[in-house]
Amino acid sequence: MKYLLTSCIAASVLLSTPGCNHTGNEISGNEDNMAKKGSVADSTGISAENASPLPERRFIRTASLRFKVPSVSEAVTVIENRTRALGGFVGFSHFVNNVLDSTGVSISRDSAMQIIHYSTSGFLTLRVPDFMLDSLLAELRPMSSIILDREIGADDVSIQMLSHQLTVRRAGKTQERLATDIRQRERKLLDIEQTEKTLEDRQALADEAKIAGLNLEDAVRFSTISLEIYQDPGIRYVEIAREKNITEYQAPFLYQVGESLSYGWQGFKDFIIFVCRYWIILVLALLGYGLFIKQFHPAKKIKTV
Repeated sequence: MKYLLTSCIAASVLLSTPGCNHTGNEISGNEDNMAKKGSVADSTGISAENASPLPERRFIRTASLRFKVPSVSEAVTVIENRTRALGGFVGFSHFVNNVLDSTGVSISRDSAMQIIHYSTSGFLTLRVPDFMLDSLLAELRPMSSIILDREIGADDVSIQMLSHQLTVRRAGKTQERLATDIRQRERKLLDIEQTEKTLEDRQALADEAKIAGLNLEDAVRFSTISLEIYQDPGIRYVEIAREKNITEYQAPFLYQVGESLSYGWQGFKDFIIFVCRYWIILVLALLGYGLFIKQFHPAKKIKTV
C-alpha cells in the first residue's frame, strides 16, 4: 500500500514539471518582449505617458468650377435658390453682358437696325454646410453642357486650430497671474503700469487667436464654392431711330453782303493806317529800288541812223 502511494506521488510530480517549464518560458518571453518595447520607447525619446494623441482631423473644403450652360441668367437663379435650400447662402453673385462689337445698318429714311454681338458670364461665390458640398456639386453637374475646369481641395487645419486653442489657454493663465500681481498693494506704481501693459498685450494676443480660431471653425463648417459660368455668344437686333441731318443756321444773303462790305471797308482803313504809320519804310524801300535799277540796269542807248 505504501509502495502504491509513493508511485502515484512520483508520477504526478513528473507530469507537472513540463507544464511549469512551459509557463516559465511564457513568462520569461513576455518579460523579454516588454523589455524590448521599453527599449524601443526609450530609444525614440517618447514614452507612452508623455505622447499626446493627435486632435480630431478638421478640413476646410473648397471647390472651384468653370463650365458652360445654355442660359446664364436662368442658371444663376437656379443655383442661388438651390444653395439656400441646402442651408447655405450666396456670398457673391455677378452677372455681366460684354459687348463684343456693335454695328448699325440703315433700313429706312428715319430708322436703322443695330446689330450687337455680346457674351454673357456669371460669377458666384457660395457657402454651404460642409456635409452638403457633395450634394450641391452633384446637382450642378447636370446643368453644365461642358466643364472646362473643376478643382476640389481639402486643407487639414486640425493642428492649426489646436495651436489657437493652446494660445488662448496660455493667455488666460497669464492674465490670471498678472491680475493677481496687480492686486498686490505693496507693488510700486511703475511695476503696476508695466504689468498692466503686459496684461493688455496678452489679452490682445488671446483675442487674435480666438478670432482666428473662429474663422477657421466657420471655414470648416461651411465650404466655399467658386463658380464661373458662361454661354455661347449671342446676337441682338435692335431697331433705333436715325439722326436727322440738321443744317447749321446761316444769316440772310443781304445781311451777309452788308457784313462783307463792312469788313472790306474796315480792311481798307487798316491799310491806310498802316501806310501812315510806316511811311518811312515805304520811302526807303522805293529809294533802294531806284538805286538798284540805276546801278545794275543802265538804260540802253538809242542808235541813230
